Amino acid sequence: MKANKKTLMAVKQFLQEQEGWDLDEIKSDIVAETEMLKTKEMGELATDECGIEWDGKEVCVLEEFIDKYTDILIDKICNVLDSFVGEDISCYFDEE
Repeated sequence: MKANKKTLMAVKQFLQEQEGWDLDEIKSDIVAETEMLKTKEMGELATDECGIEWDGKEVCVLEEFIDKYTDILIDKICNVLDSFVGEDISCYFDEE
C-alpha cells in the first residue's frame, strides 16, 4: 500500500498553516498536563515567568524555548510526511 500524497499534504498544510486550531493553546495545555511548573509557595507558574539558566547565567525564558522547539518539531514532522509520499507503508499495518 502506498501513502496517499493528498492526505499527507493535507496534514502537512494543517500543521503549517495552523488554521482552525490554536497552537498557543495546545502548548499551554501540554505544559499544564506535565504538572511540572508549580511550587508550593507560588502555585502554578507561567512559561514566561520561568527562565532557563546555566552556571548562574540566563539562557532564555522557558516560553521562548517552547515556542522555538515547537516550530522545529512541526517542521521535522512535515519533513517526515514529505518522506512518506509515494512510499510503501504496508509495513506499518498489522497483517491479520
